[in-house]
Order: sequence, then C-alpha cells, then structure tokens
Amino acid sequence: MSFTKKVFGGATCALLLTATLGTSISAQASDTGAFVGGLLAGKVMNNMHQRTEAEQQQAYYAQQNAQQQPVQQAAPAPAQKTTQQKLDELDKLAAGGYITPDEYKAKKQQIIDSM
Repeated sequence: MSFTKKVFGGATCALLLTATLGTSISAQASDTGAFVGGLLAGKVMNNMHQRTEAEQQQAYYAQQNAQQQPVQQAAPAPAQKTTQQKLDELDKLAAGGYITPDEYKAKKQQIIDSM
C-alpha cells in the first residue's frame, strides 16, 4: 500500500471516529486534525531526509567509481596493408569466385600502380 493511501486512510479513520463520537467533543476533533497533520508532516520530512541522504550517497559512490576507473586510451589505428597482403587478398577473392577475371586484372594493375 502506498504511503499516500495509508495517510488518507488514517485521516479518514480519524474523521469517522470523530464523527462517531459526536459533535459534543469538538475540541477533540480539532486535536485529531492537528495530530493527523503532525503525523503527515513528520512522515514527509522523514522521507525528504532519507531521500537527501540516498542522493548524497549515490553522488559519493559515483565520484569514487569515476576516480577508480582507468582512463581508456584510443585504439591504435589499423596498420596499412602491404602490397603483398593486398595481392594475396585479391588472389583469394579471385580463387573463391567473388570477382571476375577482368575485375581481378583491373584491381591487380591498380595495386601495382599505387606502389
């Protein structure tokens, strides 16, 4: 049951109890209202205090974790393929049937020309 439902349920019970006892004890009815209001205010203040403490703890632990995390360095750039590696890869593509003989010749000539 949520806190709000508990508070309103308690307040409703207090009002019903006051109405049941009659109007002859009107001073007690106002006292009951003050009592319920005091309970409500106390509960709200307690919840605010707990929430503030929880937020402060989270901030503290987040700061501690940030200080303990190693700084990640950027991955090194991949090395350029050598001419031999490019030709070997081209041979594998041609042997697997992934490129045509004309494409093979054109790409091979392009690799050789780039030397």
